[in-house]
Amino acid sequence: MRTAPVLNGAAPRTSIAPIPCALLLLAFATVCCTTAHAELVIDGRIDEPEWQGAIVCKDWQRTLPFARDQPRYGNELHILSTEGGLAAAFVLDQPPSERRIKPRTPRDSERLIGDTISLMVDFDANAQIGYEFTVGLGGGIRDGLITNQNKFDRDWDGAWQHAVHETEQQWFVEIFIPWSSIRMRESGADTRTIGVYGTRYLFERGERYACPGITSDAAVFLSDFRRIQISQHASVASLDVVPYGTVISDFVDDHTRFKAGADINWKASPNLWLSATLNPDFGQVESDELVVDFSAIEVVFTDKRPFFTENQGIFDLRTPTNGQLVYTRRIGAAADDGSAASSDIDAALKLTGTAGQLTYGGFVAQEHDYRNGAGRLFAATRLALPMDHARIGYLGTWADRPFLDRDAFVNAVDYELTPSEDWRISGQVIRSDIGTSGMNLMGLDMALARGTEPSRFEQNTYGYESWLQADFNRSSPLTHTMKLLYIDDSFDLNDLGYMERNALKQVEWETNLRIASDGGRVSGETQRLYTFYRENTDGQRLQSRFLLSRDVSYASAWKAFQEVRYVTSGVDDLISRGNGPVRLDERVSAYMDITTPRYGDWQFTLGSYLFQQGVEEYSGWLQFLATWYPTEKLTLRVDVLPQYSADWLLWEDSNLFGSYRAKRFDYDFRLDWIPAPRHELRVKWQWIGIDADLRRAYRTDAAGNLFPTSDPVAPFTVNNLGLQIRYRYEIGPMSELFLVYARGGYNFIDDDERGVSELFRDMTDVRDADQFLIKLRYKL
Repeated sequence: MRTAPVLNGAAPRTSIAPIPCALLLLAFATVCCTTAHAELVIDGRIDEPEWQGAIVCKDWQRTLPFARDQPRYGNELHILSTEGGLAAAFVLDQPPSERRIKPRTPRDSERLIGDTISLMVDFDANAQIGYEFTVGLGGGIRDGLITNQNKFDRDWDGAWQHAVHETEQQWFVEIFIPWSSIRMRESGADTRTIGVYGTRYLFERGERYACPGITSDAAVFLSDFRRIQISQHASVASLDVVPYGTVISDFVDDHTRFKAGADINWKASPNLWLSATLNPDFGQVESDELVVDFSAIEVVFTDKRPFFTENQGIFDLRTPTNGQLVYTRRIGAAADDGSAASSDIDAALKLTGTAGQLTYGGFVAQEHDYRNGAGRLFAATRLALPMDHARIGYLGTWADRPFLDRDAFVNAVDYELTPSEDWRISGQVIRSDIGTSGMNLMGLDMALARGTEPSRFEQNTYGYESWLQADFNRSSPLTHTMKLLYIDDSFDLNDLGYMERNALKQVEWETNLRIASDGGRVSGETQRLYTFYRENTDGQRLQSRFLLSRDVSYASAWKAFQEVRYVTSGVDDLISRGNGPVRLDERVSAYMDITTPRYGDWQFTLGSYLFQQGVEEYSGWLQFLATWYPTEKLTLRVDVLPQYSADWLLWEDSNLFGSYRAKRFDYDFRLDWIPAPRHELRVKWQWIGIDADLRRAYRTDAAGNLFPTSDPVAPFTVNNLGLQIRYRYEIGPMSELFLVYARGGYNFIDDDERGVSELFRDMTDVRDADQFLIKLRYKL
């Protein structure tokens, strides 16, 4: 039975006057203009009188499963505009009979285990950029940006306050977001419209409740936030100067180096924000996920450097095939001459702002030795004009690479049209111009690996990409999305952006059906149909795909996922790295996993995958993931994934390929210990071992057909290690102390007779990097 919210376990406080969400727009003249004069104390108790004038969202719905019915327990979201910032308070019923799951988790953990709430706000109510603020019952937090309707970027770290308070029948979360920490347009009016979305995850039941009743899984998410009117306050300029110093002891090269720099943020007004960075580090306190990938497609990593996350959302434009027009990991990446795995950045400057309805921004970043060495210069500019039910924008990027005698311009126009609540159209038209006397990027990595001189060309090239997306039914239980994509064979984003490939024509269709059960053992499920047809610009039919999946939530809190995939026959024109197509037969794969509810201090996931990655035979892997919560302060997780490949096709050289029988083992161990607020100890230990024996060598003919050959191809092993032990102390907003020990490396050895178990035993021999780091970052 639902209970009415009570703001104190001992005795009811003065109740917060509820305003039904349906009346928000009618009542804004009397409610929304209320100004909170006294300073709020962010303690989770919600007992200041200012909360009496807050806007209240009470009509929550259950969205996981997607029933859109009444939640199991009561929920309220209170929104209050103050002179200093936006305050929010969650009032959540949870009686003693419902177990509360509240382990402590590190900041920005991708998986916040336990009962959590999230506040998401679109401060300009134009569906361009949303901010996420998530708080766990155990005190863990996560924040990030939402762009492209439903793309979450959790690299952004904002300065905001939060507090959690519990009583016997309820728990409360209070959030305060200073106006100085977010970007929004100033209108000059007494009020402003914002978009708001609140959600609660009840971990024990696997249920999610939301106000409004929408879900981030939908193709259209930001546009469907609840619009409310709040009072607007005079802007106060702010200047944040955050210097840092780093000391790194390298045990491999036996030397110690020092580095210092600073991040500067000046918010002159809500309409103008300047950011600068001097000699930024490359984020040594963060470690990338361990990846071993022999495919022709580049692996994408996230970026945690403060300059490249702050106010970066307006530059975040994506394309359907995982493309990014601005991929900031290009800046400071491996030097163009191959001499170093990363490049120092001398300085970078960014400006963002608004002029009326127009949003604008630009940034420039210069690497060390730009004039006389392998350094590069990058720049981007952005304009966006939101309108009622529409948006049009422009993004231009430029990269200058003197060592390669290469410069690259990319110009993109993006648009969005929402003629009704039921459907939406969006898309882009992009042109790239590459010149003048440069180097072929597709052959650069290959040439550097071989130690040969990269080929040059003397010409200017230009190319185009365009795509169109149509979303139908939007937030209804049955949704459809169609995408049309064309990329010509000269288009290139990869100087400052990211693209998987060019020379592509593709049609995609996706249908999602969300079903909620009124009873029985299944509480809800999502059924998905996804298919695409593709061919290259030479008219060759590439492998296309047809996929069916089912994501099920059970009333017992178990979860299960199943997927069946059919891939048509066709050519793979990337695997040979420019040495002709390879024809592959049709193939079928199947995947499933199950996740248990939490049993005592344990939770488990079991998974399996049967697939083809060669010419004839199948491959498969099993997954076992166990998470242990011995205390609320300590979490340990181990994830093991043994894999056997009976037929693994890899490119060797020219039109020569090797098919391998391989054993692979992936190991991932995580430890998160948070002994007290502001203190975090994290251990991340990842290892991948591969033992591959040659099954057969192949060559291709002019048509791309594979035929056996007697060419010698060597067996190989891979031993890949990544270990990081990191202590973080949060001194205050934008102020942190890090102590980090990191060790790792990558060994690829031909004709190695060791098996996977011996590689695991010898992982201590992998030592390309071995260092200890101390970093202090302090806001002045």
